[in-house]
Amino acid sequence: MAELSHDEWCQINHMIANIYSCNNLVALRGDFLERIRKLVPYQKAFFDLGDSKGDNHIFFDPIAVDMSDANLDSYYHHFESLDYAVWALSQDAPIVYRDTDLLPDELREKSLFCNEWLKPMDVFYCGGSSIVESGTLFGSVTLMRNKKTGDFTDHDLEVCNILNDHLCRRFRQIFPNGISYKASTSPQSDMMTKYRLTQREYEILQLLNIGMHNSEISEKLFISDNTTKKHVAHIFEKLNVSNRSQLVRVVCGK
Repeated sequence: MAELSHDEWCQINHMIANIYSCNNLVALRGDFLERIRKLVPYQKAFFDLGDSKGDNHIFFDPIAVDMSDANLDSYYHHFESLDYAVWALSQDAPIVYRDTDLLPDELREKSLFCNEWLKPMDVFYCGGSSIVESGTLFGSVTLMRNKKTGDFTDHDLEVCNILNDHLCRRFRQIFPNGISYKASTSPQSDMMTKYRLTQREYEILQLLNIGMHNSEISEKLFISDNTTKKHVAHIFEKLNVSNRSQLVRVVCGK
């Protein structure tokens, strides 16, 4: 068991407090990724939700850090099935892992997943956890590092393990019957398909629809004001509107 410093325990305790006090899944996951980066450094990361029906496991609705929509789309539409960690994340019990424990470097470096998805993003090592409680899958956390930063250590995994225990309990509290992929994505899927929206654009559209300003959206989603501004411009263009009043009327079907 790795020994943690007093400062690390203070940061962990603040993260645990937020896990139990935050009821918004976007904010909870965004805050988690931002805070854990100070304890377990990474270059890229995403935190998705999960649903399971028998042996069928579905991961969806990712919150990501320093990843493009294209990176995320390519993962869920093509590379997820090639990810050597998926089988571990789909077990009936939670797991905290680093991929170098799942597959030797020699095999990892020859894989399509490594060469066609990880390396183009300039990352090489992956680690993370599955959020599972009483056999129910709720989601997963994936952290990625480049070769310069190095592999995840036993110390890193100890931090992730402590926090993952609380993520499992909290998700069970919020969703005692699990998370339904169909219920979570049906209206979202229709809107995204109709207007060719990316996952991030849809998230921002929902926040615009409830009257949030760009700066508030940036803070909530942990992205820069410039990035938010670009997404908003793309949304306006795709929905063929020129202001927020027109946007609300389109979203509400008026």
